[in-house]
Amino acid sequence: MPVDARISLITVQRELKECQEDCKRYHWEISNIDEQNQTFIVKMKSPIDNELYVIEIKFDNYNEWPPYIEFIDPISDQRGTKKSYPLSSGGDYGSFFHPQHPSICHPCSRKAYQGYTGLHGDWNITGWQQNPYTGTLTNIRAILLAIYGRISNRKTYGGRMFG
Repeated sequence: MPVDARISLITVQRELKECQEDCKRYHWEISNIDEQNQTFIVKMKSPIDNELYVIEIKFDNYNEWPPYIEFIDPISDQRGTKKSYPLSSGGDYGSFFHPQHPSICHPCSRKAYQGYTGLHGDWNITGWQQNPYTGTLTNIRAILLAIYGRISNRKTYGGRMFG
């Protein structure tokens, strides 16, 4: 059963407050919440190559369902293209940014589920936080830190995807 939009909004507002220090420390920009569409935008730069990543977070039915995370090309404004996404490179997190179906391939990203990209028909969208692969990425702050951590680490970051 879908969560009331007000509950999703209140939950996200609370979680975004927890990101304030990270925004200062890592120079993230978080937009105002678009309440009608239940979205917000995060802009972050890789300190390795200064690439700007624009991330749209749709939080309808959050946190019953994981957020729908989509990258937007900062030049063309196109959503979900390879050029919108960082490229994973080696390490234990080599497939976090999925190259064939541009997305975050992790239970914290609704786009990775069947019905979206179809990458994981084996995952249950409801109860996503209990998926053993979710680990600590159970809230917006942890998800944003994971993205930033990967684009800030030479072992896990291969620049921007092209294709």
